[in-house]
Amino acid sequence: MKFLLAICFYVLQPMLWVGVVRAYLIHTNRVKRERRIFNSAIYEDFYEGRHFVRSGLMIGVIFSVVLGSLLITSLQWLILYEGLCLIALVLIPWQFLGVTLIGAAGILSLLLPQMTQFNFIEKWFVNMGISSHQVNPVNYLAILAVVIFATGLFVRANAGRFNSPAISRNKRNNKVAVYPFNELTIFPLLLLLPGDWFKIGLGFLPVFQINHHSFVILIVPILIGLKLTVRKSTPREFFRNLGKLMMLVAGLGILMVIGAAFNHKLVLPAMIFLMICYYGVILIVKHRDRKQQFEYSEVMDGIRIIGIQPGTPAAKMNLSVGDVILTVNDIQVSNDDQFYRALSTSPTYCRFKVRDRHDQLKMTESAIFKNSPHEIGVKTYTQSVE
Repeated sequence: MKFLLAICFYVLQPMLWVGVVRAYLIHTNRVKRERRIFNSAIYEDFYEGRHFVRSGLMIGVIFSVVLGSLLITSLQWLILYEGLCLIALVLIPWQFLGVTLIGAAGILSLLLPQMTQFNFIEKWFVNMGISSHQVNPVNYLAILAVVIFATGLFVRANAGRFNSPAISRNKRNNKVAVYPFNELTIFPLLLLLPGDWFKIGLGFLPVFQINHHSFVILIVPILIGLKLTVRKSTPREFFRNLGKLMMLVAGLGILMVIGAAFNHKLVLPAMIFLMICYYGVILIVKHRDRKQQFEYSEVMDGIRIIGIQPGTPAAKMNLSVGDVILTVNDIQVSNDDQFYRALSTSPTYCRFKVRDRHDQLKMTESAIFKNSPHEIGVKTYTQSVE
């Protein structure tokens, strides 16, 4: 059993590979949704995988360099955390619970010795020679704050950049576009584990001496991600604001770490309060989104843009999702046929009169693909097959 644990932690990293598979499935499901709505995908490229790798490496390097020699955790916490992550990734595919799982692992590590109804778990750890008492519990709170901050960074950097719509219905049963964000990454975090168990059970692993204490260095995969749908706000602004609030919550967590360092009894209530704050800011921004008057709904006097395909003329025309095209080449349009007939009046050039989400008018123009006005790159309700 000890050898199997070592293989999982050092070689197989099962959570990492499950995360890669989940990122690919998210991509394929998103492309299928776009093709079902528009008959062609808005974003064919695997940007979910690009964010998975790039953000994971960036965040992992930053926090490992800054905090790698400061964060110490127990093997018990690591087993609980990776076990919970694998269960969640496999059995709860519709949600990411990165912050919840980090918090749950820390809380369980603190409470297991006192929970008689789960004494079989604690007994298994004891039989394996694994204990959490060697670790200052403040570290669990610090890791939770780090993961909340990393989640804020991930959301702020990636969410809302690729506006892939889904079609929903409002209270009046009219079609409206909504913008789901559904991405995750797994970043490598450098952590120190007390080395006594490794010296006894797995003597072939390198053990380092720091201040007369033995430690093993592990690169631990940490899951972060978010699944959230924007209904009325500008997606990019919505998620940038949410990411900022998450990082403020993480800053509050750092203050709690300082306080708990002087009184370890504060660790457990601080962890619970920090998780409540994290999900509280998500509920706040969702509430603000629902209270807005604007909707990405169909209109009678033009054509609502709900998607813009990259690398097309529309991507160069200062258009945004939510804009309404009123005229094309000075011809009023209100449906798909009128839109493409108006485009055909000029084979290499188009000029739009547009009303934005704030009811401001603007004019924009661009060259188009000769003899291919259907490749303008605007995705509208009139193209939807739903």
